[in-house]
Amino acid sequence: MLNYECPPLGGGAGRISYNIAYNISLKNNEVVFLTTWFKNLREIEIVNNNFKIIRLKSQRKHLYKSNAFEMLCWIIKCFDFILKNKSLIKTFDYCLANFAIPGGIIAYYLKKKYKIPFSVISHGHDIPWYYKKQMFFYHLLLYWIIKLICLRCDKLFVQSQYMYKNAVNFLGQKNSIKIKIIYNGVSYPINFNYEHRKTQPFTILFVGRLVKQKRPDVFINALVVLRYMQIQYHAYIIGDGPLCKKLRKMLTKYNLNHIKMVGWISNSEIWKYYERAHVLVLPSESEGMSIAVLEAKVAGLYIITTNVSGNLEILNEYKFSSIINELSYKKIADELQAYYFNYYLKKLFPDENYCKTQSEKFLWGPITEKYLNEIMI
Repeated sequence: MLNYECPPLGGGAGRISYNIAYNISLKNNEVVFLTTWFKNLREIEIVNNNFKIIRLKSQRKHLYKSNAFEMLCWIIKCFDFILKNKSLIKTFDYCLANFAIPGGIIAYYLKKKYKIPFSVISHGHDIPWYYKKQMFFYHLLLYWIIKLICLRCDKLFVQSQYMYKNAVNFLGQKNSIKIKIIYNGVSYPINFNYEHRKTQPFTILFVGRLVKQKRPDVFINALVVLRYMQIQYHAYIIGDGPLCKKLRKMLTKYNLNHIKMVGWISNSEIWKYYERAHVLVLPSESEGMSIAVLEAKVAGLYIITTNVSGNLEILNEYKFSSIINELSYKKIADELQAYYFNYYLKKLFPDENYCKTQSEKFLWGPITEKYLNEIMI
């Protein structure tokens, strides 16, 4: 497994690749996860008898984000590791690379040098021309390298119909046979209390990186409108990113003392917020398949989100949700108001059985089986 991010580093992609690797190891397969080291983390971590994480000491300043230079450093460190550990490399039967770049570059080299077959797990933005607004120049610069990697891989895994269509447009219809849709997964929380939110004040969450793509500014503006509707609430912004200072200024400007910026916390801590919250708002401009939306569904939150990749698949039969087609803070405020009167005041919350039934096809066990069925050689 190749990914420059592995928990606690990064966001959803790191957790996705970790869970795939971990569950593959539970099927009596030996897995090595090659990733990036960070302070206070072990360079070599033995997760179980079949699962080892190797963290390479490359440049990395932040837990929650990485830049192009840091990814390049990780690629160089991976090549150095490969040259020094040829005997280990020769024992590998298969390689799963996360992102066409940087993971795909290493995997392609392993195929050329050691004839190790590989697949790429895309997380959306690595494939042209996904989210042009942010990624256009990156895709333009690396277009032919990305295309070469995707054409040479055995399978290109994507997580939604939207990602599939984009990948087909990129690689051409004749290569569509190698593009496979496998949803992201989620795990049931341990000792999660579905009854706890019944006694809590109206609580709203935003969970994700504080970047323009996620539109946390729209979330805050919606809560400003909600306050003018004279609805009392508590809100938490969970995550970190380059927009952090801007968001703090917005909170000060509008005197929103009841909105707390929590920062970057572990996944286990996030579940504590899910337990006592009622609504997740995720006004993203682009997603692959949102882990936050998947977790909120398992946790039984009402979900207000945009019609971006993956959300229709996740929320197709989940009645405690609202997908808005227009990214409008006023529309989000209206949805929050409707939820408050139609669900919160009446204490109409989904119970544990409903949430588990709704989430069965998104559990990591069955998801991992689908990967194994595709890559077994």
